[in-house]
Amino acid sequence: MHIFVFSYNRGAQLENCIRSIEACAPQCRLTIIDDGSDDPATRAVLQGAAERHQVIDRSAESGHKLGGLYANMQAAYEMASDDELMCFLQDDTQMVRDLGQADIDALRASFAEQPDLGFVSPAFVRGISLRKKADRDFRFDAERNFWFWYPRKRSTGTWFSALLIADPKRLREHNWQFAVGESVNNRHAAKIFCRMARMRVPFAMWLPNGGAYRGKQKSFALRFGEWVRNCGLYPLQVMSAEEVDSLAQSSPVRLPVAEEFLKTDKKVKQPWAYDPMQGAGWLKLLDRIERKVRKIFA
Repeated sequence: MHIFVFSYNRGAQLENCIRSIEACAPQCRLTIIDDGSDDPATRAVLQGAAERHQVIDRSAESGHKLGGLYANMQAAYEMASDDELMCFLQDDTQMVRDLGQADIDALRASFAEQPDLGFVSPAFVRGISLRKKADRDFRFDAERNFWFWYPRKRSTGTWFSALLIADPKRLREHNWQFAVGESVNNRHAAKIFCRMARMRVPFAMWLPNGGAYRGKQKSFALRFGEWVRNCGLYPLQVMSAEEVDSLAQSSPVRLPVAEEFLKTDKKVKQPWAYDPMQGAGWLKLLDRIERKVRKIFA
């Protein structure tokens, strides 16, 4: 499996992500695609990583001029080989369990045996996703050995999510192109593939209470949200072999909700938040207004 990590100005999180991959999946190729970070700490992490892995800064070998997550994803996809699966992670995520060759072989077999399978999520389910009754409908398909999500609306993440595992050859057979925006990719995937499969025992997760950017910027509202939530680096503990086996062998099958199976070194309020403005509509409104004003006077 070829793992791609997408990065921008979050040096501490990026280093945590890289170290987790090196510890949990040392047999996998790792490529870091950075979107032009100018933060000195992040540049230092990238420089150190380049001694061990491929690091691409803004332009890929395919000739793409990188800019933004989805352009970077397209470039990574074009770099990926037909003979290995690709996995997309981001700098604010990490691996949370060992990923062995048996895991990768099982994923390859799933793609081979399920011709409508387009994307598999490597991530645990967010507890925040279960707060609304209409979004709690996750069903386990024993024949496929995957969970699938059935929200009442065609929500982002039903068919596609930016954290993914895919077979590049299959995507090319369907002339897949990554569009700008998760909702656009979600609608496109719904026309071609089955719902996004979710692993019985995922191996990656977003870090809770991390910082964020909007269009490479931090508005006053976003910074205020980060301050209120005390955003920072909250690494996740790697699951033990016993914990992994317990989830894999659970009967009945248990939905892999992050807060139920993962732990942080520091106490974090549950359900975990992944957006500094999560649940604060007034902050999101202020953020949109500020970004529009910036565009007018740019």
